[in-house]
Amino acid sequence: MLLLSTHLPLWAAMPNPAGSRGTENPYSTAELIPASVHDTILTDTLVVQLREVQVTAFNRPRRLMDVPGSITHIGSLTLERTAPAYNILPVLQHVPGVFAHQGATNTNRITIRGIGARVPYATGKIRAYFNNIPLTNTSGITFLQDIDPASIESMEVIKGPATGAYGAGLGGTIVMTARRPSVRSSGIQNQLQLGSFGLIRNSLVADLAGENSGTTFVYSHAQSDGYRQNNEYRRDAITSVSQLTRGDNTHLTLLIAFSSLKSHIPSSIDSLTFMEQPQNAAPNWLKTRGYEDAMRLLGGLNMVRMLHQNLVAEVSLFSLWHDEKEMRPFDVFYEDRASAGTRFNLRRQWNTGTRELEIIGGGEFLFENYLYSNYENIDGEGVEGVMISDNRERVGSYNIFLQGDASGYRWIWSAAINLNHHRLHYRDLFHTEENDLSGSYHYGLILSPRLGAAYRVNDLITLFATISHGFSPPSLSETLTPEGAINPDIRPEKSWNTELGIRGQVFENRLFFDVSFYHMRVQDLLVAERVGEDAWVGKNAGKSLHSGIEAELHWVLWHNRNSNGSPGNEWSIRANYAYNHFYFSDFTDLDQDYSGNRIPGVPRQVLLAGVHKRWNKGFDASLSGRHVGRMAMNDANTRFYGSYALFDIRVGYRIAEASRWATDISLMAENIFDRHHASMILVNAPSFGGSQPRYYYPGLPRHYRLLVRFSFR
Repeated sequence: MLLLSTHLPLWAAMPNPAGSRGTENPYSTAELIPASVHDTILTDTLVVQLREVQVTAFNRPRRLMDVPGSITHIGSLTLERTAPAYNILPVLQHVPGVFAHQGATNTNRITIRGIGARVPYATGKIRAYFNNIPLTNTSGITFLQDIDPASIESMEVIKGPATGAYGAGLGGTIVMTARRPSVRSSGIQNQLQLGSFGLIRNSLVADLAGENSGTTFVYSHAQSDGYRQNNEYRRDAITSVSQLTRGDNTHLTLLIAFSSLKSHIPSSIDSLTFMEQPQNAAPNWLKTRGYEDAMRLLGGLNMVRMLHQNLVAEVSLFSLWHDEKEMRPFDVFYEDRASAGTRFNLRRQWNTGTRELEIIGGGEFLFENYLYSNYENIDGEGVEGVMISDNRERVGSYNIFLQGDASGYRWIWSAAINLNHHRLHYRDLFHTEENDLSGSYHYGLILSPRLGAAYRVNDLITLFATISHGFSPPSLSETLTPEGAINPDIRPEKSWNTELGIRGQVFENRLFFDVSFYHMRVQDLLVAERVGEDAWVGKNAGKSLHSGIEAELHWVLWHNRNSNGSPGNEWSIRANYAYNHFYFSDFTDLDQDYSGNRIPGVPRQVLLAGVHKRWNKGFDASLSGRHVGRMAMNDANTRFYGSYALFDIRVGYRIAEASRWATDISLMAENIFDRHHASMILVNAPSFGGSQPRYYYPGLPRHYRLLVRFSFR
């Protein structure tokens, strides 16, 4: 699905937050934005100029222009206008360097700079956080679909290892911030979506703001019949965010999020079915009426306390619980994850007026108890039989970091180092002592450095460069031998990433651009050799090279204001482009040498471009298109999926009265030329029993959505 509107980088158009240059007290907890300012942000698509974007990447709030590294910011306005129906993946398609496969409502895969492309059915080797709560489990799998889009205030995507602030993820880090009730006035908003294939989504948001506190409550319900067979979907989510400021030196945030999901699984299909009957489910998944039934709960408490004017401590406590049943043709799978942990840091700043120095030290500790078992699926009919396995993993991991940032004259320097340790204890609860496969695994200490620099050519243009180290720990399944025992010789994947970039805001702040060139070397590639329909054996098999170009451009072509100061006419464009040159430099698997082959699952080029027009009488319209280049489907590069282009259109009308209430109505048509395409490719799809390999997840044909949003403050 494409994003349907074009917005400029005033997504986070806010006053300088804590830690930005030129503030008397860089750590004041009074950084929260007055409600009146935020209301202007939500109702004013264009505020004469592109306002300075502020980001909190690497645990240090600062101007986007001053960040020595590749980062893309997405604000609340873009999220509200996009109004994703199921999860935030359509929003991430707007980030150059990020490619999201969307196989079904509960089957997806996100890659950053090609990392994670060969993970079969999930997002791996990429870290994510929601209000300092890690969404990446100890197996390295990230669950972005757990977060309701209506509860997100903003997002930041760090491309490349973010050593220091968020560990040292191999491909990058996605940081999400929950809605902040303290920046809003009290009010209520309801958003209803109706769409093709039985889509119904309703989100109710209530904000309660006090003098020193605020609470936001979000309830969302989404359901769909789906385009394909066995594709029904239902999800309910409740999110609560409470904020409290005590005096001038303490700020507390409490977050609780719960979701309940029931989603049927049509799975992937072979090439003949994809071309002739794409709405069909895979026969074995249809026969068993395969589904995922899951409940997820996460909670976190964050405290920021200013110890004195230039010394701040921040502590977060969090816990996550995940209970899931999955009906699959080959078995019935149960899992129960419970984890708890803490993140903390201490920041000290020295400011001489022309020079700044900041030191941040901290860490993250995470402990997880993971229970999972498999039961027989009798004749693949969806009837649960006897238990065939019962397992428990207890995992403890920690990373400790130290980061220093200095600025003076036109230079900004950033250096960080991260120390990580990960230990896993596996207990086989099913087999007898003779066949017990229990064991332990750890890969020792890993030290990951990062060095970045930015040079302000002038107030409008900045050059930056970084070099950083990242890694991805293997999951338990990747450490197992063919007999099922732990192989202690398996090593984590590691990478060195270097990049150069330029970003600027010119033509009286009407044009924003950001271009980066990167080169990443990955070694100790983990290869998942499939030994069964749902069984893999991992091994380190080689190296890969990831080089590319990422660019984004946002341009206000023309605008004016009405006589009463409200936004008038506007023309603006937005374009994102990524060129991906990813290949195996040294890779041998099952005695086959794949060196020099393209890495499958990532297109060579991706281009997203859109134009947005607003009239001074409340009407607006957007047209956007997305081109996805040719991609390999297997390591041998014997099969490729061709390029395709999708186009979307959106028209909307807004009625507002004295800034107290507003009604927005939007009609969206997506894939307007009805392009037959695959929205997800199953890389290295296997073949069992003489059947054809099932590479394809069909994308949606032409479809429509009607959105009605009412808000009162």
